[in-house]
Amino acid sequence: MGIFDAAGAAALRGDAIIAETLAFFDFASAPQRVHAGFGTLRAGGYDWEGLGGLGSISDLESAVGGTAPVATFALSGVGAVIANDVINAKTEVKGRLCFVYLQLYDPDLMPLGGLYTLYRGVVDRLIHTASSPDVWTAQLTAETRFSRRGLPPFGNLNDRDQQARYPGDAGLFDISAMINRRRPWNPEIPEESS
Repeated sequence: MGIFDAAGAAALRGDAIIAETLAFFDFASAPQRVHAGFGTLRAGGYDWEGLGGLGSISDLESAVGGTAPVATFALSGVGAVIANDVINAKTEVKGRLCFVYLQLYDPDLMPLGGLYTLYRGVVDRLIHTASSPDVWTAQLTAETRFSRRGLPPFGNLNDRDQQARYPGDAGLFDISAMINRRRPWNPEIPEESS
C-alpha cells in the first residue's frame, strides 16, 4: 500500500484533503513535535503541538551533487526565556537530529495514511535576535547528514591530524597550500602562475 493511497481514495470520493507540515526536534532534554498551525494534531502515534503561526521553515533542499544545504527553522515572538536555551545550545541542540514530515488529513483532521519524510537533518546551531526586551526570534539551523561525510570521525582533514593518526603519512602535507590553487597531477606540466 502506497503512502498516498488513503489520500487518493479520499480525493476520488470528492473529499477535501488538508496537508500539514510537521517538525520533530530530538533535543537532549525534551524532544519537540510541532506544526505551524493552531491546536494539537495527531499523526504517527504522537501529538504535535501547534505554534500558532509563529514558526516558519526555510526552503528545504535535497543534498544533490555533494552539497549539504542548510535548513533554517524560526520561532518568532518568544520571550527572553529563549536566552537560556541559546546559552545551553551546545549540549541541548547541537548534533541532534531533526525531521520535517508531510501529513495529509481529512476535513475532520483524521490522518490519511502515514507520515511522509520531507527532510532529515542534524541541528547545527541556535541563534537569537531581539527586536525589543519582550519579543525575541530564535533561529535553528540544520544541515543534512552529508555535511561532514568527507571528514574522519572526530578529526579534521589536515596534515597535523593525519600525522597524529598515521605517523609518516605525507598525503596531506600541503593541503593548506592547495586552497584556491590549481595544481596539475602530472609533474611534467608546469603550474600556471597568476
